[in-house]
Amino acid sequence: MNIESLAKFWPLMYSIVREFWEITEPHIEEAAVKNDIPIELYFYGELGLEYFSVEDFQKRDPFTNPEQFEKRFARFNFQDWIFPIPDDRYQVLPKAQEAVRKIVRAGDTKLAGFDLLPAVELKQLVNFLKQLATANLEAPEPPEKWAILNRFRVANEGSLLIAQIRESLMDLFAYRDDSHLSAARPHFGQAGIVWDVLGAIWNGSAVNAGQMAERMSFRGYEENDYDVAIQAAVQIGWVEAVETAKAAKTFSLTSKGREIRERVERLTDEYFYRPWSVLTEAELEELYALLTKLHEKLMIYKKTLASDSHL
Repeated sequence: MNIESLAKFWPLMYSIVREFWEITEPHIEEAAVKNDIPIELYFYGELGLEYFSVEDFQKRDPFTNPEQFEKRFARFNFQDWIFPIPDDRYQVLPKAQEAVRKIVRAGDTKLAGFDLLPAVELKQLVNFLKQLATANLEAPEPPEKWAILNRFRVANEGSLLIAQIRESLMDLFAYRDDSHLSAARPHFGQAGIVWDVLGAIWNGSAVNAGQMAERMSFRGYEENDYDVAIQAAVQIGWVEAVETAKAAKTFSLTSKGREIRERVERLTDEYFYRPWSVLTEAELEELYALLTKLHEKLMIYKKTLASDSHL
């Protein structure tokens, strides 16, 4: 199977995931506030809602300051959402799992009115996406499977078809993360912040420590942390300073840094798309057409919801 011919799929899938987030997450956050549920429990569902530990969380998110996790674990323990067990782990209580189900379903109620695709097409999408999710689970390693096995699922076969599609896309998102981390981790080891620095410069979202601290504030690192990480990236030959007339120093990738990042992207695609051989060429063409149509209809639906909310 030609990996290059499949490369168009993930950007489209990720765009659809973002549409789902924009439709559902405002209502998830609203339900969390209304029911006094920490919104972080919803986000941590992607890291698993059976046990919490810094070590486990860094298996999928090695880019966030671990101190941020530790502080929230202490708060959740105090609020009786989790309780400590040996080996620096916490058991997640059933009430926390049920709380996440409650607020996710509150978000999914905003999908209930989606009728811009016929049921037969939604069912076909569910079928294709579940085939891929199953193939991911059955595929040999690499990639090392962690996110795909541990993420917390809410939608099931009794849920709305559109919610099942959302859930299956999040399964594929998890496998994409597994694929990327398996490809990238040999290059950065435990220094996830250095890989984040490389990525920010590579995609142009931030080119110095100040920009990184501002635009990636959710990671919990300060500007001086990014200064140190940038210098580490300079020392290993991934990035270099750029002379500019501006006061703030900026950085760009070296040929070595660009080559490593692009090599990891190619290997990520190889890992991610390898199980897609379960679908025929004709099925892949149909899947792409259905995903394209879903993306278009979700954007229309989102605008309709926004318009109705202002009436």
